[in-house]
Amino acid sequence: MKKLSFLLLYIMLLHTSCKKFLTEEFKSLINRANFYRTDQDAIAAVNAVYQTMRFDVTNMAPLFIQDWMSDDGTVGTSNLDARLDMEYLAYDSRHTDIRDTWSNAYRTIERANNVVAFVNDSTKIKGEVVRRVTGEARFLRAFYYFRLVQLFGGVPLMLEPADVVKNNLTPARATETEVYQVIIDDLQYAEANLDDYYAYNDSQNGGRATRAAAKALLGKVYLTMAGFPLKDVSKYQLAADKLKELIDNNLQYSVGLNTNYSNIFHTSAANKAADRERIFYSKGTSGMPPNLLAYTWLKNKYTSLAMALVSNDFNLYSFTAGTNAYTNLAGGTSVPSVQVDEAISGALPIGFTFNFGGLKVDKFYMCSNGFISFVPRTVSPTGMTTSKDPLIGPLLDNLNGAGGEASYATTGAAPNRVLTVQWKNWRWRAGTTVSNNISFQVKLYEGDGKFEMLYDQLAPPVNAVATATAVRTSAFFSSIRNAGTAPGFNWVENSTTYYYSVNGFQPGQVFTYTPNPRSVYEWADMRRITLVNSALRIVKYNDPINSLANDNADDYFWLRYSDVLLMYAEALAQMGGAANMDIALAQLNAIRLAHGGTTGTGTTPALSDLTFGSQEELINLVKQERRRELAFENHRWYDLKRWGILPATIISHLANQYNRPESDFSYINDNMNYLPIPYSDIVNNPNLVQNKGY
Repeated sequence: MKKLSFLLLYIMLLHTSCKKFLTEEFKSLINRANFYRTDQDAIAAVNAVYQTMRFDVTNMAPLFIQDWMSDDGTVGTSNLDARLDMEYLAYDSRHTDIRDTWSNAYRTIERANNVVAFVNDSTKIKGEVVRRVTGEARFLRAFYYFRLVQLFGGVPLMLEPADVVKNNLTPARATETEVYQVIIDDLQYAEANLDDYYAYNDSQNGGRATRAAAKALLGKVYLTMAGFPLKDVSKYQLAADKLKELIDNNLQYSVGLNTNYSNIFHTSAANKAADRERIFYSKGTSGMPPNLLAYTWLKNKYTSLAMALVSNDFNLYSFTAGTNAYTNLAGGTSVPSVQVDEAISGALPIGFTFNFGGLKVDKFYMCSNGFISFVPRTVSPTGMTTSKDPLIGPLLDNLNGAGGEASYATTGAAPNRVLTVQWKNWRWRAGTTVSNNISFQVKLYEGDGKFEMLYDQLAPPVNAVATATAVRTSAFFSSIRNAGTAPGFNWVENSTTYYYSVNGFQPGQVFTYTPNPRSVYEWADMRRITLVNSALRIVKYNDPINSLANDNADDYFWLRYSDVLLMYAEALAQMGGAANMDIALAQLNAIRLAHGGTTGTGTTPALSDLTFGSQEELINLVKQERRRELAFENHRWYDLKRWGILPATIISHLANQYNRPESDFSYINDNMNYLPIPYSDIVNNPNLVQNKGY
């Protein structure tokens, strides 16, 4: 006998053996009208809809396929074949994760349909409870139909419980426009009937659908309809109007920007309760049995198991190591003030504007302890335990320039000038009695923004320890461990793990950092801290309180306030007009100020406010900020699709990620804007038609 599709099998079980199934296995899953006798019964029924939704943050198939299929993520750990199919967009209709995403959506929709159909028939449940429970069920139904229509296109519309008598077990596919109309109707009902918001620490209601969530999701639906494939540009105005209702009444709905980006994702009860970014979310609660689906598996599967990794686009620089003849700088400007122990210069001219990972600088400060800084600072201590400044340190240690030379010079002609900073015949004091035993340089290149660190080891030091490192703002920096001509290199996030054991350099050692033209983040962007670590793992969900990776309290955000601001900005930018575009830009800069580090305090420089010269440039800025702000929050694939650039972007991404020609991925075409309908459903439902190309 052929294997039944999940959807058909699930519907048949509900109809033929509901009583036994409900009483013996899932008491909270109620599907018959005669059960709805009390307020508690109605609430238990809608709770069962939320319970099914928990599958998304435990199984995580809907999250991972979006990561693997987008240019943000790539595959990690084991079982690579199935995951690489998603990474390469080479999946077919039998793929397990695609089937699970489809099946759980319809499982949740079926439960919601039962609530909508039967709770209104009762005369024993308070009208207020009927209103709220129906609103929540219709919101959740809309949520999953929105996912389905984005992933699969037109899908079967099931708007009432499965019933053999009604002959609705094998529905045909509706059009995308028809599905969107159902979504809009459901969300408008939810908007009219749900409560404004619930406090996070409301143990009974925190995390439920609210009027605020309905407005935010309805705005997202309108924005999506304005893009590919419907391209109904009239929806930009509807999106802007709906999102503005939430923004203008943010106090009423208890939403707002969190001024500390990392606190949005912190798992402490105090941070969660204080956060106003949360609009619709799945709570993670540690310390509960896994069969209760009380906690999320975000830390376990993102950080510990690394089932998805960040792509090369999240590397600011590529790193290479080699050797070349060391050339002493001749005729440069002398900096005698640093030729002593523990000294730093005043501001010195670079001679051009240098782009240091997004930070535009035209002056530097030279220190006797082997670094140049791009902001005024005091002398660096040994190592990097307290430095949080943007600097380049070819030899960070307790050095002394007595008897040596310090100089710099800018050579060449615009736009290809080069700044060379040299410490000549310097004294590497740590652990050695040798006097002047090393010379080294930093070179900054105007043309391509790369920088180099070069060494001339005059006499090997004894038991010296130091690190060659490039440091960004805050405690995030790269570190090099010298091990011959091919030293190890990694990015680290805190000062206790940087590589510091350097026992001499190869003759003519050269370390080169070349900017990644595809890089997502600016050097000073604080949002990077909660994104990647040395293994390029995703640590946005990295519960710092609960040590067990499979029992963590990370919340997952389906909708948060920064997304509302970004969607509002996008709708306004797409409509154009000077007033609209100025308001759109203000939303972007507000997010950068709150989350990206634009406040700029003391030695921590600010991200500059964005500006634009054309409507197209502003739209691109919105797209860039969405990627920075919402990375690995289940938005990127959907964004690329509605912008109409999904196939081309993924071809370029895969070619860059795997260093292969784009022609290797010529099979990726517009068909990949949709996933295949699962094979089992196609086989068992004669009314279903497969998507083109599968």
